[in-house]
Amino acid sequence: MPITPASAEDLEAIRGLLDRQGLPSSDIDADSLKTFLVLRDGECISGLVGLDLLGSAAMLRSLVVLAEWRSAGLGAQLVAAAEAQARKLGIATLYLLTTDADRYFAGKGYRILERTDAPPEVKLHPQFRSLCPSTSIFMSKAMNPQPLNVLFLCTGNSARSILAEAIINNLSISRGKFRGYSAGSHPRGEVHPMALELLGKNGFATEGFRSKNWDEFAAPHGVPLDFVFTVCDKAAGEQCPFWPGQPMTAHWGVPDPAAVEGDRIEQLRAFQDAFIVLRRRIELFSSLPLESLGGMALQKQINEIGQQ
Repeated sequence: MPITPASAEDLEAIRGLLDRQGLPSSDIDADSLKTFLVLRDGECISGLVGLDLLGSAAMLRSLVVLAEWRSAGLGAQLVAAAEAQARKLGIATLYLLTTDADRYFAGKGYRILERTDAPPEVKLHPQFRSLCPSTSIFMSKAMNPQPLNVLFLCTGNSARSILAEAIINNLSISRGKFRGYSAGSHPRGEVHPMALELLGKNGFATEGFRSKNWDEFAAPHGVPLDFVFTVCDKAAGEQCPFWPGQPMTAHWGVPDPAAVEGDRIEQLRAFQDAFIVLRRRIELFSSLPLESLGGMALQKQINEIGQQ
């Protein structure tokens, strides 16, 4: 069933479909249909979705699929088509109001917001002001989200935190969701050669790493951090600086491979073990639906990852 742009001739059919579903239709006119999409089943409209443009934002609205087609995944296709249209139009953020589909939209990356957090142009939208119930759930989704900044800390910033920085900056693992950094409370001043050797053997970047003090990230105009993870117990017990961005924090302790005594094979095995643990945790972290997890739920998840 094709998804096509709506036309002015569809106005009455669209209003009738929305009225039968108990959704607002009085604010729709022929001009607003320029950013509506419809599912056409021959001469009939079996579903639709609309965008109301509000500068760099837009309201996603009027998502409807006839009952006989609701198990065919057509609603998801409509949402995907509307999001693709929004990106082509340069929309930065989509907003919506829903009375009972918050779980559905959360599964598609929308997150719940307080209505008081709505930008002014959204607050002036007819659906926000009066057409939708005041109990409607307000949600949003960034169309082109920026990578989140993640800082890994250990004491020396020569082994574990370096491995973690390299892993999270690998696009095949983090899917471009994160930008990783590392630092130490008492940096050794050089990266452990076995860390670089292990990264190279596993196909990871080995250039650009340096052992540095965590004060670099505590500067007033430093990188605004979203997450800070300590990977050694000693760093976790130290008084951390104030981090720009007020990031979430968690402890992901890993035994220090640089402290292992023995021959070269035993030392390399220790580095490999640390690498495997950190990679697994970062893979789990990258798979989290960050857009739909609230603060407490997300904190719980990242704490639990540190136990994996």
